[in-house]
Amino acid sequence: MTTPEATSPHPPTLESVLRDAWDTFHPAQPAPLGWLTHTTAQIHAHLHDQHTPPSPSSVDGTDSLTRLRREVWRALREAASTHDIDADAADEILRALDLPTLPRRWRVRLTLALLIEVTATSREDAFDTAETAAETALTAANVQAEVEWDGSERDEADPGDLDSAAGEPTDLS
Repeated sequence: MTTPEATSPHPPTLESVLRDAWDTFHPAQPAPLGWLTHTTAQIHAHLHDQHTPPSPSSVDGTDSLTRLRREVWRALREAASTHDIDADAADEILRALDLPTLPRRWRVRLTLALLIEVTATSREDAFDTAETAAETALTAANVQAEVEWDGSERDEADPGDLDSAAGEPTDLS
């Protein structure tokens, strides 16, 4: 029984290719002494210097796959930003390719029930002070927010105990 390795011819060696080339161009003349060895060594050295083996990470295609994924994401971001493709359609393509979707600006309306304890002299003053405190907190958090206050959101303001730590009003004179 013959194996596939035994029946398949081995590729010719560089030495045999050079010897055949010499014989073809210089029939009946022997090659100069050392020519075959020197030429073979020069070709091997040239191939070694010119050829850099692939790095282990690029052998399995990881680098090219990562590069492709990045290019697809960037191309869809560019197309969506210039309105060549709808941003929702670009996101659908990215999801299908298991890539992160595009970052988008969102305008969000939240209805929150905030319970803020403030010191004030009246119900209206308590609401105004609480609204100012909420706006100040959002501004300090460096969040671009637009607070829309209207009277219907002023649900409840219950007076509590006297705030003995509060200073005297400035308008007593």
